[in-house]
Amino acid sequence: MREIYECRICGVVTKLDEQICAPRVQDDIHDYCGTTRDRAGMCDSVKEHLAYVCGTCGRPAEQAELVCNPLITA
Repeated sequence: MREIYECRICGVVTKLDEQICAPRVQDDIHDYCGTTRDRAGMCDSVKEHLAYVCGTCGRPAEQAELVCNPLITA
C-alpha cells in the first residue's frame, strides 16, 4: 500500500507528500479521518488544489479514497 501523508499544520491528507508543506506519514484512514482540525488554518499552497472533504468530519483530502465520506469541494 502506498503511504498516506497528513500536513502537520492544516491536516490535509494526500498520497503525494510534495503537495503539503509539513508532511507526516499516516498508517491508515482510521488514524486521521474523524480527527480534523479547523480548516481556517489551511496552508495556502493546499487551498488552490484541494479536491475533497469528508462529509462526516470535515477532513480535507486530495483523493476521495482518503476519507470515509468524500464530498467534492466547490
